[in-house]
Amino acid sequence: MGRQQSISEATAQKIDAEVRRLVEEGYETARRILTEKKVDFETLAKALLEFETLSGDEIKDLLNGKKPSRESVLEPIGPRASAVPPAGKPRPRPDPDTGMEPQPQA
Repeated sequence: MGRQQSISEATAQKIDAEVRRLVEEGYETARRILTEKKVDFETLAKALLEFETLSGDEIKDLLNGKKPSRESVLEPIGPRASAVPPAGKPRPRPDPDTGMEPQPQA
């Protein structure tokens, strides 16, 4: 790596072993939590597919078995406003007569 090592080989091995142990311990902890909380994650995923966003209180309610008490976005009552244009609809282009379009160079 271009840097000179200022620790002994034995110390470097101890550091490597400790780093490996910490990473493996973290991995196993994460794996255990994900396995234990799988049902909660699936509940949240389904609710997010239905409502798109959830408040902290709604998440707490969901994890306690209570469904959010608002209208589903899967069955909207009226038109939905979004800052993101729907897929498949082209953006309006500027009028070419305004002179604002870049012109090819000769």
